[in-house]
Amino acid sequence: MAMLDRAWLPGIGVEHKFDWKPANSPTKSERAAAPVGFPQSINAEMVWEGADFQRQPGLYRYELTKRHIQELEDAAMAVEAQGLPLGQLCPENFCLATFGPVLRRLARDVAHGRGFFAIRGLDPSRYSKSRNIVIYVGIASYIGNRCGRQDEYGNMLLHLTDLGSTAAPDNERQAPYSSVGQPYHTDTGSILGLYALEKANYGGESKIASSWYIYNQLRRVRPDLVRALVESDWIFDTFGQNPPYRTRPLIHVEDGKVVLSFSRRPLLGSATSPRSKGVPDLSDMQVEALNMIQLLAEEYALVIDLGPGDMLFWNNLGLLHARNGFTDSHSRRRHLVRIWLHNDDLGWAIPQQIREPWRDAFEHDGREQLWPLEPITDRTYITTQQRSSGHS
Repeated sequence: MAMLDRAWLPGIGVEHKFDWKPANSPTKSERAAAPVGFPQSINAEMVWEGADFQRQPGLYRYELTKRHIQELEDAAMAVEAQGLPLGQLCPENFCLATFGPVLRRLARDVAHGRGFFAIRGLDPSRYSKSRNIVIYVGIASYIGNRCGRQDEYGNMLLHLTDLGSTAAPDNERQAPYSSVGQPYHTDTGSILGLYALEKANYGGESKIASSWYIYNQLRRVRPDLVRALVESDWIFDTFGQNPPYRTRPLIHVEDGKVVLSFSRRPLLGSATSPRSKGVPDLSDMQVEALNMIQLLAEEYALVIDLGPGDMLFWNNLGLLHARNGFTDSHSRRRHLVRIWLHNDDLGWAIPQQIREPWRDAFEHDGREQLWPLEPITDRTYITTQQRSSGHS
């Protein structure tokens, strides 16, 4: 077998053509047999190609009306007047008479429909930093009743922005604080949200892809890679923690749903997080599987250029996400705010093999919660290698 690139495959877009066939094409019997407990194929609304939505953004993007915007502003002012902590916001105290039912319907779409939606119509420049966050967290409370801690300090929000070399050198800043592109991956949250406060001068588009569509394609033409993905021998570098690495599958089945969960950085390393000495490398078959997922996701992704005021929410257990690299200017600096959510009523069951980090993020009664209004610029914080999937 030819050696495969062990790093992310940059610059591969929809124009890239690649060979679907392995060195030894799977036999008919190999194609027919899915791993035990896994479906032959998935037929659901969450199985989609990005091109379907690229041509019709109205299928997933909800445009706010003037009345909805007024409801959001009134609800934010009421919360501020009462002095309610952000961690206590919920539909009962962030009241949205007409927009609330819309958000509840969109939450169902995230869990059991296409798996994502966007909101457009806010102008963040009209609001203070704190009011922008109040509106964002208030909307998010309709999508998930739980918010997740995104780091060991209890930060419930993460500001995604390039902090520049004055905060830390380019070869040390981790991806959330740089302008580099990010390959397809998942985070810890059941649902992810992004609120765009500003867009880059060039690039920085968000990309999402259906994990179920990718699964179907792999089952159809590369069932050998599916079998590799369900094995428990995938080695995740912990970057100096104890133990030095952990192993688990990348694809799981829980409550009848296929879940693809991984990040390339702890599996292959990156420019700012080289693989730790002594941690075994992945096999060629495993590297090929990762690269095939990257190629398929890029081929069939939906590219979403979030402008100021846009929000995007998606099912992190059913979709992969990535971003394009970007360039800022003095007047336009990309700045997105990320939140992790879970919906107890609608949310998917969490596979046992990824339940521990999920519990650490979402079962936090009595633990400190921090809701930063601005990016964290501490050098040690933004250069640590021990948080995978950004901060999971």
